Amino acid sequence: MRKILFIYNPVSGKGMIGSKLSHIVETLSKRGIVTVMPTKAKGDATKFVKRYIDDYDILVCSGGDGTLNEVTTGYMCVEKERRKPCGYIPAGTTNDFATSMGISKSIEECTQQLLDSTIFPYDIGSFNHRYFNYIAGFGAFTEVSYTTSQNFKNVFGKMAYILEGIKHLPKIKGIEVEIQTQDNLYQDSYIFGMICNTFSVGGIIKMEEENVSLDDGKFEAVFVKTPKNPIEMQETLNDVILKKTNSKHLLYLRSSHFNIKCHKKIQWTLDGEYGGDFKEVEITNHKRAINFLKPKKNG
Repeated sequence: MRKILFIYNPVSGKGMIGSKLSHIVETLSKRGIVTVMPTKAKGDATKFVKRYIDDYDILVCSGGDGTLNEVTTGYMCVEKERRKPCGYIPAGTTNDFATSMGISKSIEECTQQLLDSTIFPYDIGSFNHRYFNYIAGFGAFTEVSYTTSQNFKNVFGKMAYILEGIKHLPKIKGIEVEIQTQDNLYQDSYIFGMICNTFSVGGIIKMEEENVSLDDGKFEAVFVKTPKNPIEMQETLNDVILKKTNSKHLLYLRSSHFNIKCHKKIQWTLDGEYGGDFKEVEITNHKRAINFLKPKKNG
């Protein structure tokens, strides 16, 4: 019998895991002996992974993007050969990682999917001395994800982010940024930038799936240039919504490494959580770093 460690955040997604815990454990027990560990404080999931990864054959985590980020950080803190397969049961507000991996948003269904899954080697990003699962971003609206209260998220879901974002519109200002990739140097003023490995951002922005690979060792990056007037602002928003990769208002890049510099510290978000204020960041893609369990019916 396999030994399975189930780590979950009891407050994610209206605390729905609590009412589903019995079903989850019963389902997972069809594949092994299940040990349950709820998180009680920020950073617990990372500590659990680092401490117990050698004692189990499979780790399964449940929570929002923040919980998944903590688990990912724990994995990246141990040697690659020690990293066991990881399953994910989404229970947050947006769950972009689940969308990209074809994991059901229904707790019952995605738990069942874990019983018939395949290994998918997923790329993980490092951000200076931290890690992120699917996105590192700066500029307009990035602070919305971590300033929106949990209660507000629970009640309004994705709309909570939109409502909070509208409040930030008057504050949008351009940021002079220098972007160095492996091949080129770019300098301009931007109101927003994201380096990601996902098909969905915030459950709102959708990436073209034919242009995104989650295991190719490269990130997709989008930088939105600072509009000079209200007309350009509208054009920019339209181009973002329509995903016009050739837009004069947007800079689309693909690279395994980014070095980003600013004249002053700017706020970053990592997987929807506050990532810190920095003048310079180094972002690197760690190709196929973690073997996640992916539903077979989705490839």
